[in-house]
Amino acid sequence: MKIPKMVLFDYGQTLIAEQKFDGVKGTEAVLQYAARNKYHLSAEQVQAKANELNRELGRFAPEKRHLFQIEIPNTMFTPYLYESQGIEIALSNSEIDTVFWNAAAPGMEPAACQKAVLLLLIEDKTLYPFKTFHTLQKSL
Repeated sequence: MKIPKMVLFDYGQTLIAEQKFDGVKGTEAVLQYAARNKYHLSAEQVQAKANELNRELGRFAPEKRHLFQIEIPNTMFTPYLYESQGIEIALSNSEIDTVFWNAAAPGMEPAACQKAVLLLLIEDKTLYPFKTFHTLQKSL
């Protein structure tokens, strides 16, 4: 059998079952690392500002995204968000991102059946291109 050089797996809802996004929970987690919060802003206030900025920038609006000429990654957005509100976070940008997303959209193990199918695929070194786990489950 020819072994492939690379295998791509879909992250969300396949390898990891992401929970419903809650930006306030993510911001609460980040604010635990605040070295300074000049205006004593709550997570709700900071997240409201983040939502406002995201709307203005068209970051999460597919109907507006094409109107903007640049993409603003979190590595630029996050420092601006906190610094503009007088908040200093004692973490690097990548650490802030990790803390935020772990709290805002925590991942859980996928359903036992999906996990079993994935382990079978890895153990067997058999690949089924263009098939979903649901299709594979039916064939097992």
